[in-house]
Amino acid sequence: HALLVDEADVSGLLAERAKLREMGEREGVRITILPFLMKAAAGALQRHPSLNASLDEAREEIVLKKSFDIGMAVDTGDGVVVPVVRNADAKSVIELAREIERLSEAARGGTLAPSDLSGGTFTVTSVGSIGGLFSYPVINFPEAAILAAHKIVTRPVVRDGEIVPRDMMYLSLSFDHRIVDGGAATRFLNEIVRRIEASAI
Repeated sequence: HALLVDEADVSGLLAERAKLREMGEREGVRITILPFLMKAAAGALQRHPSLNASLDEAREEIVLKKSFDIGMAVDTGDGVVVPVVRNADAKSVIELAREIERLSEAARGGTLAPSDLSGGTFTVTSVGSIGGLFSYPVINFPEAAILAAHKIVTRPVVRDGEIVPRDMMYLSLSFDHRIVDGGAATRFLNEIVRRIEASAI
């Protein structure tokens, strides 16, 4: 169980979210940071399939998954559950937001179906709304990794030789070193940061 931490400039992402919020309001769906992170993760998983895997200990095999079914940790007040968004790679940010909202409401209401809780290939957890600078998220076994996003803080950073205020967020990637090497994990997290900062999600 290994940990990798990086940071992303989410200033552009927040601007994009502000634009999509108007569309979300018209369609009755709330746009948070989570669907953007999930979309970035799904895109990065396609380029780095070793993170979209699980460990079959009985057979001593690493199983690469062909689908991108991303779990999301939901704090229900009575504990954490991890419902799964199916085919996250094929959904738009609005579609992801709608599914995230549906699953979150079902989780907090205790009405999740067993099928909503099984078959995830990767997990994302967003604890930024609660607080915390960064964390060491626990891998949702038998998956290879979990990504945690933390609170967004406006702070001074250097851009083109100038100190400017930017909205920054730490990202923590916990990964199973039996499945994923450190270099692969770093390249994967680099890709997520790149997608977040370029809004190429």
